[in-house]
Amino acid sequence: MGVDVLEMTRRQHGELVVVSLAGEVDVDNVSKVRRCLDEAVQTHGPRLVVDLTALTFIDTTGLGVLVRQLAALRDRDGTMALVAPDGQVLRRLRRTNLAPLFPIYDTLSQALA
Repeated sequence: MGVDVLEMTRRQHGELVVVSLAGEVDVDNVSKVRRCLDEAVQTHGPRLVVDLTALTFIDTTGLGVLVRQLAALRDRDGTMALVAPDGQVLRRLRRTNLAPLFPIYDTLSQALA
């Protein structure tokens, strides 16, 4: 791998903050993802939606960051939802038994409703 094809965007939506990840999350760039999520929460508050629609791959280190972020938000009475339409990312969440931890939506508009 080694090619950094990850794109991250962040925007406020009412009291929610949406972080969209596109491309691949792996051990090479997972620290950037962690930093982006931390900054989003620090700036906009503890209600996070992570949009994985455009994510083509996530490895176990990436999943670990999501789980740790969820735990940190719960400590602050925050929330964290994922947008993961059917595909590789959702299958991986299910296979690792992490899916039940999160509210998971098919589309961003559902998550924001």
